[in-house]
Amino acid sequence: AASASRDHLSFQAVCREPLRHSYNPGQFHSMAIRNGPHGTVTIPRSTSDTDLVTSDSRSTLMVSSSYYSIGHSQDLVIHWDIKEEVDAGDWIGMYLIDEVLSENFLDYKNRGVNGSHRGQIVWKIDASSYFVEPETKICFKYYHGVSGALRATTPSVTVKNSASIGSDETVQGQGSRRLISFSLSDFQAMGLKKGMFFNPDPYLKISIQPGKHSIFPALPHHGQERRSKIIGNTVNPIWQAEQFSFVSLPTDVLEIEVKDKFAKSRPIIKRFLGKLSMPVQRLLERHAIG
Repeated sequence: AASASRDHLSFQAVCREPLRHSYNPGQFHSMAIRNGPHGTVTIPRSTSDTDLVTSDSRSTLMVSSSYYSIGHSQDLVIHWDIKEEVDAGDWIGMYLIDEVLSENFLDYKNRGVNGSHRGQIVWKIDASSYFVEPETKICFKYYHGVSGALRATTPSVTVKNSASIGSDETVQGQGSRRLISFSLSDFQAMGLKKGMFFNPDPYLKISIQPGKHSIFPALPHHGQERRSKIIGNTVNPIWQAEQFSFVSLPTDVLEIEVKDKFAKSRPIIKRFLGKLSMPVQRLLERHAIG
């Protein structure tokens, strides 16, 4: 059995958009700006075709509305017009407006094999722990499935959750909104493999691993590992009075491995006794149901 504590969510609040072919205010100081014949400021014309990027040559991702009320508004329609290479594995993620890490999506959808450089999908936003405030600003981002490159981002969308107004539930600050903190306890294994002359001395190795989006790099919290005490001479071990705490994303995977204690007297004996992998999101859903 596994028990989970109350969720604690956190996110990073630094926004850095990918490099675009445009100038920011700080770059104008290094440009050869000169006055035109009527006192107007003119900028030298580029001599390279690669520097001349028009709106028609940029990939775009647009959303049908800049405002969405959970449970009341019509579903959003996401339109894309991608100028670069596309692939059937391309996907679109929904993010908090100031999120910079691609793996920290709130939700995602595969673009699908139909369509080409242009297309659209319908997106319904449901109430979740990400929308505990009366209003939350989000955006959508289009990623290339093969390279993981960001192709385009929508303007911001304000999501309103009227159910959160007047709620007694504590609203976490922006510093604790994305990573989930939970604890596990009271494990039991049954019918482990028995050796020819002896029972195993099993212990648990529990870890947090990235989810199925293998294009994402490993994050600092991935690879967290906890080990239980060794229960001697049994095929039906019970680990009581031990609690294991983790932080993870809902998209991560919890891996529980049962292993036999290493002994010099039997070094060639296979130590692996069993393994269970479970998405963290499913674990939390089961805890919520009770």
